[in-house]
Amino acid sequence: MAVAAGGYTPLAYTPNCRRLLRAADHLLIGVSPGNGYFNIPTLARMFRWAHATFHRTDVIVPDRSLASNYRVQGYSEQAAHKKARKEVSCVRRRIRRAFERSEVPVADQHTHLLSDLAQSVAYQRLHLRIRDALTTDERTRAICQKVSARALPMAAAGSGTAGEPGTAANSGQGDGPTPEGQGSGAATLALEYLIDELPFFMDTPSILGVSSSLVSYHAPVGFADLLYTGASPLHAAANQGFILLQDHAAPY
Repeated sequence: MAVAAGGYTPLAYTPNCRRLLRAADHLLIGVSPGNGYFNIPTLARMFRWAHATFHRTDVIVPDRSLASNYRVQGYSEQAAHKKARKEVSCVRRRIRRAFERSEVPVADQHTHLLSDLAQSVAYQRLHLRIRDALTTDERTRAICQKVSARALPMAAAGSGTAGEPGTAANSGQGDGPTPEGQGSGAATLALEYLIDELPFFMDTPSILGVSSSLVSYHAPVGFADLLYTGASPLHAAANQGFILLQDHAAPY
């Protein structure tokens, strides 16, 4: 596929991706707090490309279980909530500045906190399906635990490396990590962040009321086969896909 406006092209995609790209109904961009990939120039290019390519673009900030992820990284409960608030505020400012630089019309700038969208009936229904599958299906549980557990070695190393959806990167600044997040409950805490994000990889159209949707990311996601092959109780809706984007544009 040719490089579209703004220098982005799908690098890899789910089986239904070509059809959904032709429809170009909707793109969902997740911007994770603490992920160094999402700087202002990168976001501006992404927003400009998305606006030129899709009928509608929404940006989501996964804030709901962010504090739980920082607990996994070793922060005390109080410090984790403080850091989560700070990181969410920071990324929202970065998104606003990127939209300004992108020159996307204000009317087409749609940014949401995950915690706000989680109030919808559609989201809550999907969330319950995910929790049920984690309880009843061994393969689903194993894959989700493997993805979310990537937050654990980052905590031990104090790494600032950006992770895939389901993990949050540790900036190592402010109130520092302590041993409190590293006990037997750490894996459960890490899983919450992924559980909160998965509904958007399964059925964004039902949550946002669009005809079809592609959710995008810049790195592979370890749960793609689980959702898009149809071999899992958590298979995605037919009008939901995932694209892996590659940025070909130079910073400006």
